[in-house]
Amino acid sequence: MPARTLRLGLVAADRTTDALTLLGLVAMVLVVSWQVFARFVLGFTPGWASELALLLLCWLAFLGIAKGIREHSHIAVGFVVDRLPRPVRGVAIRIAPALMAVFGCYLVVQGGEFTRLMMSSTLPGTGLPTSVQYAAMPVAGVLIAVYSVLQLFGRIPLDPPDPVPASDTPGSGRDGEGDDR
Repeated sequence: MPARTLRLGLVAADRTTDALTLLGLVAMVLVVSWQVFARFVLGFTPGWASELALLLLCWLAFLGIAKGIREHSHIAVGFVVDRLPRPVRGVAIRIAPALMAVFGCYLVVQGGEFTRLMMSSTLPGTGLPTSVQYAAMPVAGVLIAVYSVLQLFGRIPLDPPDPVPASDTPGSGRDGEGDDR
């Protein structure tokens, strides 16, 4: 596959994932706001609201895991790797994408099975198939596996760039020499 096609596909997947995550977050805020308003102002609680909020939360959590892996900001990985001795840290940074790819594949397989098994049942409040909730697992699994494999093959750098401190910005008078990083 040509590098340009791969890059365009990755950008499209990134933008779609980010847009869906943002849309889901806005929808969850609106649903929870409506639920609170209806409960305390109108005196009733819509049965579908808490169920839909939990469904959206599930999707946001799984898409957030994929985005965290894509952007090297997954807290559990950083928490463990940052505490290792320097030589071991280098090895861990190299094998972490492989382990995450295995986890992504696990989510695809198991999440796909859960989704298939839940196709015949429905959520009581919304009437949606229960499989809609479980579908977040294989979707996130595919994204996690893709991002991890791309990291393994150097298409996404393993080490995210360090943010530039304010004193290193152009015109600050500091030339950056003597930096021990």
